Amino acid sequence: MTSIQTSGTRPVPTEDEILAVMHDLPAVNWDDIEDAARVTHEIAHRLGDDRALLAALVDRVPGVPALREKCECHALDDKIVIWDEPEKGLRIRLRLANTDQYERVHNHRYSFTAYLLHGVYHHTLYATDQVLDENADVSRFWPYFVREERTGDVITLHHEQLHTTITDPDTISLMIQSPAQKRRAFMIRRSDGHVWWRLGAADEDDARKREIRMPDERFTYWRDRLAHLGVL
Repeated sequence: MTSIQTSGTRPVPTEDEILAVMHDLPAVNWDDIEDAARVTHEIAHRLGDDRALLAALVDRVPGVPALREKCECHALDDKIVIWDEPEKGLRIRLRLANTDQYERVHNHRYSFTAYLLHGVYHHTLYATDQVLDENADVSRFWPYFVREERTGDVITLHHEQLHTTITDPDTISLMIQSPAQKRRAFMIRRSDGHVWWRLGAADEDDARKREIRMPDERFTYWRDRLAHLGVL
């Protein structure tokens, strides 16, 4: 993979240097989850360990409408999309944990790799013997793997895997995700069994898109916060 050659104090990468690195990233075969884990682990470290490059990727987002419109705010976390190249199986974003957290057993529309840049995931994998629909019984989701994922850890998860992640405040992760594998993801709240679905942009109405779109002031907050935490 392309490297940006510098000496002494690291200058801000130019747009040409950024694009050279990003276009040199390998394609990911998400149909082979073990191979995808290997390739995306390398990509995650290439980007996440280079603070100047990561800062430059974040800073260019407001000037790239196709990326800026994908930056969103949700109940438990916000996201800043820094690269989108679906033909190579690459959507790369920062997952930014909010202070309020609750347990929701869920799967995803996509497989992904997450590199923890700051903070902790309290991570639990679940199994069930039931259909994932509005009638799902919250008591029939059984934890079978529990661990803490800490700063520096890298995990890869298949889109069908059920799990929960409770995060410490200011938990930041670099996410590399596959193209969507299904139209909606299942979610059930552990406290009361409420079921809902997470849809992709293609299936959300305009009101929902406006509701979750990240405001400029929120983007600025996160840019400053990431620098304060030493992620950028």
